[in-house]
Amino acid sequence: MANLDLAYGPDDRTLAFENHLAGYLISLAGPGTGKTYSLLKRIDALIAAGVSHDDICYLTFIKEISKAFVLDYIEKFGKDSYEAHKPRISTLHSFACLLLRNLGYQIGYQGELFFLNSTDTEDDASQTFLADLLPSINRPACRTVPQLRDHIDQIKGAWQDGLDPLTLAAPLPTILAQAETLFRAFRVVDWDQTIPLAHSLAEAQNGLPGWIADIDHYLIDEYQDFNKAEQSLIRFLSGQATSVVIVGDDDQSLYSGRGGSPDGIRNLYADAAHDHVSLVKCHRCRTTIITAANNFERTLNPHPRPLQSVKPDGEILVHSFKSSKAELAFLSEYLLDCIAHLPDPPSPKDGIVCLFSNWRILDFYFEKLSPLLPAIKRRTDFPPDRLWLERVLSLFCRPEQRFLERLLLNEYSEIKPRHKRLVIQHVLQNDVSVIVALAALIADGGITGVAATKALQFCQFIADVSSRDPDRISPHVAQKLNVDAGTIPDRLTAIAEHFDQPDLEDTISQQCDLILPISARPVEDPRSVSFLTIHGSKGLTKRTVVLPGLEEACLPGGSQGPDLDEKRRLFFVALTRAIDRVLITYPFTRARKDPLNYQAPGRGACSSFVRDAGLVDVYHP
Repeated sequence: MANLDLAYGPDDRTLAFENHLAGYLISLAGPGTGKTYSLLKRIDALIAAGVSHDDICYLTFIKEISKAFVLDYIEKFGKDSYEAHKPRISTLHSFACLLLRNLGYQIGYQGELFFLNSTDTEDDASQTFLADLLPSINRPACRTVPQLRDHIDQIKGAWQDGLDPLTLAAPLPTILAQAETLFRAFRVVDWDQTIPLAHSLAEAQNGLPGWIADIDHYLIDEYQDFNKAEQSLIRFLSGQATSVVIVGDDDQSLYSGRGGSPDGIRNLYADAAHDHVSLVKCHRCRTTIITAANNFERTLNPHPRPLQSVKPDGEILVHSFKSSKAELAFLSEYLLDCIAHLPDPPSPKDGIVCLFSNWRILDFYFEKLSPLLPAIKRRTDFPPDRLWLERVLSLFCRPEQRFLERLLLNEYSEIKPRHKRLVIQHVLQNDVSVIVALAALIADGGITGVAATKALQFCQFIADVSSRDPDRISPHVAQKLNVDAGTIPDRLTAIAEHFDQPDLEDTISQQCDLILPISARPVEDPRSVSFLTIHGSKGLTKRTVVLPGLEEACLPGGSQGPDLDEKRRLFFVALTRAIDRVLITYPFTRARKDPLNYQAPGRGACSSFVRDAGLVDVYHP
């Protein structure tokens, strides 16, 4: 097939998207090179050719990218067009979840499902699941929740790589069997099992469901971040389509921790069976930033594709300081000056972002700088009342979802762990919900006394929520949260209007904000400095990017092999978020009680990535 770089110049390669008729078009698109614009022009061309919106599907990696594409679509085609004639715009996981909800009954997943990352160390739902699973494992090498988590992480790795976990070494197949039994009993699907489970279920059908079979044109975005199992599902789904356009950038592959690799997009691009085109004209970064990015790309890619700049000038500063105190003082002054020079009102792209390689470093700088200037970070720990409310409203939307019932049972301390183990055993043995198991145990005398009284109260509470009757639900919410019961029915009605809609989770979150305003995330002030991990900056564009604390000990931090390659890609992504300027800082020394003051090679030294980008470190007195 054709190398369309020979047919179209760097300024005209969007035409390759518009003119593509059939088969696969693979595009390597560098940062800021207009991939979203090209995909929107592709949709425009398909519609102009008489293709129905219902026959077009855009799939991407994470929800944030999907939401951004919706906003870009609305900007181009208008809100009326989006609401009346939008194509399917989704993450691949949402697509797979919908397939499982429709067909899961064929493999023991009838009823409402709960999707869970079962090894997330910061999620109480994951901790509950593992604690419930552990007693059924009871093996010498798996007697604690951390040990069990490590074993399941290996199983998840097999799912990510498209492998059968039953082929793994003992005791993993036995642990998998026990885990899947509990998954099915609670109607839980692990996040990483979602894709292979949906794939195998779809393959087992005589034909794909109509809502999939009708899709004739696929647009796949951020392909470099999909793992092997996800890539396999994409191949299967798009196998009968007339055209498939796949866009990615091997230099921005950041998710090896969940099986992602730049090899997928590289192999597709090199496949002679497919048309391919590259996007290299960067409309985001100014020339100085492009020059540094191109210098650095030569160290991370065996086949570099230099970006071409459109905007002149730009600035990159690299400053070292005698101490973290001096660094923080400079950062505060610099960031306040950037804020003072923002336009009024600033657009989202006019803003300032501080980027970090991990949360530990981010939290340190946020703690020190946020009292001195307007600053915001996205990760917020919700209070327990907020988590309880979200689960109640989720159960209102999905009555009888068993794992939601199990999580809400945690609120009843009078029902002891020994009682909960009996409940789980009954659920497993009889394939019933938590409240049915509780009722049976009370009737049989397995739960007595105060525990039985509280269990009956819990069963009534769950029955009231599952009834979807606002008059039965409102008193529970009002009593628990100390809010006005009269305001609850309107909130429930607003949620009910979005049953079975893709935005249901967002609607639940919005109504939680209204019911419990104290738990709502603050509205982001466009003049505030955003504090993000580099992973969290995918798709971001800001006029000013700051990389504080960029020591060799942090990035690359002693990484080697594939880990070092990914750290290089992190730095490349961070550089190329900026339009006008980049500031990089680090201290020679840190205070004795500084949480980042620990012994590590490269502590107090500038990241070697700075030198690789052709940048010069200047000491700031």
